[in-house]
Amino acid sequence: MTPEQLIEKVIEKFKQEIGEDFYGKFQQRIIWAISVHSIECWLLPLYYQDKKKSKFKNCLGVLNKEISKKHSFTIDAKNPEYYREISQQYSKHKVLMACYQHNPSLNSFVVDIESKKIVVVLEEDW
Repeated sequence: MTPEQLIEKVIEKFKQEIGEDFYGKFQQRIIWAISVHSIECWLLPLYYQDKKKSKFKNCLGVLNKEISKKHSFTIDAKNPEYYREISQQYSKHKVLMACYQHNPSLNSFVVDIESKKIVVVLEEDW
């Protein structure tokens, strides 16, 4: 099954759980942030320039291999501080726009935000 198919299945399941009435009323306010297999896959485009940046399976090990070269830690412990540090680059709009298309589920998330005309005010815009 492709990442896009998995995302659609998860969305359909959530729609069933929250109910058609609620979904129909608030669908323009719901943003689907569904990482396929693991959230670490969303971080690969920050650390790889080759085909690994588009992986969507077994991402933790691949990510840790590159993180250990640049940081004094790996994220096996799932420490929130480590995630903040390694994902910090995504707070820059141009970095996010250069990377999101390389991961299928991150791409789906950004496209969902764009399709709903959601405007996010970034610190650099202040």
